[in-house]
Amino acid sequence: MSAPSILLSVSAAAERLGVHVATIRRWTDEGVLPEARTPGGHRRIPAEAVERLRRERAGETRPGPVPSCLGGAADPADEAWADHAVVHTRHEVRAHGDAVWNQAFDGAQRSHRRETGRQMVGLLLRHVAGQGDAVARSAEVRRLAWGYALDMKDRGLPLSEALRATLFFRDVLTESTAYHPRFEEKPPTDQIALMRRVNEFMNEVQMTIARAYETDDPAVLPPADA
Repeated sequence: MSAPSILLSVSAAAERLGVHVATIRRWTDEGVLPEARTPGGHRRIPAEAVERLRRERAGETRPGPVPSCLGGAADPADEAWADHAVVHTRHEVRAHGDAVWNQAFDGAQRSHRRETGRQMVGLLLRHVAGQGDAVARSAEVRRLAWGYALDMKDRGLPLSEALRATLFFRDVLTESTAYHPRFEEKPPTDQIALMRRVNEFMNEVQMTIARAYETDDPAVLPPADA
């Protein structure tokens, strides 16, 4: 007989994963983490599922604390925002499983695309916070977008479908912006500035994809915009 699974409270799972308890509740609601319920209705999460997700998240490219996206010192609210963006994107992708750009990839390829998406969210956070070297950050954004475009081209998808996919992700990220824990605390000018930074980021992604469809040399990355 196998040993019974160790169950963690929401707060214990949040501590192990380094996220807010609200993130754990959202992940269980959306199926990212399995859950059990006590007789009193409290959530319990299997420890092995938490450990598996912790290992998966360890491969993400969102290293170290990120400065506040709305200005000031490092703020855990930014981490919560990034978590929401990743989970929200995953949920919406599943909900749009019949989209042409979504059906182009099988299970293993979709897993790779999810990893690319997590990397993009990390780069987005650094972009809106103005963290790190802007040229290097922009080059990494273009490298990821370029690879995505080549994957779409290899599967015979037209540019319109590749751009349709980026418009989908732009909408998801814009919606996620409104869920930043500090968003409503800031004046409208700061809210607009944050959304503008998100749009700047997605503009670069879309322009890179368009260039990748125009060129016959997939080994050449497009130059950064001035």
